[in-house]
Amino acid sequence: MNEQDWRAVETMVLSGLDIEALCAVFPSFDPEAIRRVYESVKGVTEAERVPVKVNCS
Repeated sequence: MNEQDWRAVETMVLSGLDIEALCAVFPSFDPEAIRRVYESVKGVTEAERVPVKVNCS
């Protein structure tokens, strides 16, 4: 993904679109690249991506 594509996706993230909508708007872009832009804009960390299991017994 080039710089112009990155900025276009970034603008759409700032407009409030979620990842599924971004993939629909930009079908020719790699979904993983879209996810990287989304997470970069939203400030998602690696710890937030990993599901946490809690045993409450």
